[in-house]
Amino acid sequence: MDQGEYWLAHVLEREARGRFVHETVKKQFERLYRFKPRGVDVEDPSPGGFKYEILSGTASNLARHGRRMAGEFYRMLTF
Repeated sequence: MDQGEYWLAHVLEREARGRFVHETVKKQFERLYRFKPRGVDVEDPSPGGFKYEILSGTASNLARHGRRMAGEFYRMLTF
């Protein structure tokens, strides 16, 4: 921010919030679901289980994940 790159500071803050939320959810539900650092964030290991992506819910974040993971079928969990 001291160098005038406010946009970058906001992006980095949102990424840090996402990592925090991901870890918090993982601690609460890791006995029920499979958590992954790449690709879809959360998978239900049961046959036919759902996949979930944890997102900040901003328009740019939703669009980026939609483009990046166009071949996956998953539910978006926003915070």
